[in-house]
Amino acid sequence: MKALIIYGSPRHKKSASYHVGYSFGEGLKKAGLEVEEIMLCKQKINHCQGCFTCWTKTPGVCIHKDDMVGNLTKLQEADLIVYATPLYIYHVPGIMKDFLDRSLPLVEPYLVEKNGLTSHPRRGTSKPQNVFLISVAGFPEPSHFDALVLAFKKTFGTTSYIGEILIGGAEMMSSDDRQNSYKKLYISVEQAGFEVAKNGVVSDETQKMIADQTFFSEKRIQNLREIGNKYWDALQPKDYSQVKIESVESEPLKITDDGMGSYFAGMAAQYNPKAVPKLSCIIQFKLDEGLYFLLITNNKCKAYKGIHQNPSITIISPLDLWKKISGGEIDGAKAFMDGLYKIEGDMSLLLKLDQIFSL
Repeated sequence: MKALIIYGSPRHKKSASYHVGYSFGEGLKKAGLEVEEIMLCKQKINHCQGCFTCWTKTPGVCIHKDDMVGNLTKLQEADLIVYATPLYIYHVPGIMKDFLDRSLPLVEPYLVEKNGLTSHPRRGTSKPQNVFLISVAGFPEPSHFDALVLAFKKTFGTTSYIGEILIGGAEMMSSDDRQNSYKKLYISVEQAGFEVAKNGVVSDETQKMIADQTFFSEKRIQNLREIGNKYWDALQPKDYSQVKIESVESEPLKITDDGMGSYFAGMAAQYNPKAVPKLSCIIQFKLDEGLYFLLITNNKCKAYKGIHQNPSITIISPLDLWKKISGGEIDGAKAFMDGLYKIEGDMSLLLKLDQIFSL
């Protein structure tokens, strides 16, 4: 049994759809299937010209001599075809659409009835094939996938189309340094691939596991919108040099201090002034263990115990959670979406912390 996974993202292996599709493929392999991948962004695939030459002058052969020639052979030989694609304007990216359009030589021009609709018969083979869809989107609501799923069901028919895995709010999944946050999800997706290979369908139990891990409550959607907007805001040019920093009379914390004093002094010592040039700000921490703040100005960072009256940003978090975030064990953006801690003030600074302190 042969499976073909077709990746449609222009981001190559950096994409969320690749991470999900790869995990699905690992499940297929564990079930004994031979898996081959096609990375469309690495291929030369011309647009379909709509000339019908592949139906008339050279039946089954396209006028273009590009990478699609080999792809057509792979499509014919596959028992299972998996399309792993991001959602672009409620459908697939252009490179995936070209791939689908250029598969026209695999059908004949004649009009036949299939499932009550007019269709084209497959060319030269009656070998049964199954099609499975994997798609991810930045938007969190599942309804954004409705048009895409309908298009695939119409394209491949109810006899060939056997199911889908759809994951919204997946933009952070494309980040390499956030992969640990999705390990459990990838294991569930791998199980889905195993089940499709063995039974031709994803079990209700596995579908529920995936859905539970990717579900967005209304509050989580609000948090996603907030942190998403701040992310784009953080990428815009911003002058942080005009912030007025009031002097602090108390002595700064030292690494030799006890407890959390040492922790925040160490954090201040990791300050990278080149990350955000001319940065002036106060980063206030309200932890269940106590109050601390970092004062950044004149290319220097110092840590203090207590509360500052005019912080640029305030991070309100359980101590253990913040230690795990700063240590890279938990993804800070994902934890915020899940409502595990709160932010007040300039959230764009939160998204720069790993650069500012080389965390």
